[in-house]
Amino acid sequence: MADYILLMISCIFVNNILLMQYLGNCPFLGVSKKMETATGMAMAVIFVLVMAGAITWVVSEFALKRFGLEYLQTLSFILVIAALVQFVEMFLRKSI
Repeated sequence: MADYILLMISCIFVNNILLMQYLGNCPFLGVSKKMETATGMAMAVIFVLVMAGAITWVVSEFALKRFGLEYLQTLSFILVIAALVQFVEMFLRKSI
């Protein structure tokens, strides 16, 4: 019985595909009044996702695992993503 309760909780909160799709749409809904701004937001999200994946892999493999600091993985991922978002914001402010 405990397994079924755990399964229900994980389906509701962790593996909920509708919730994940909604959270993925939030940035798009915030700027989707014009197609141009929605396209720009999509490109910014794609850039941040690709760069964050590459940079966090490098940080994880060559810094955290080498020095036995795997417990800092979440913190390093957050810092890398925050830095990339700030970089994109600065770039957009200069170019627009």
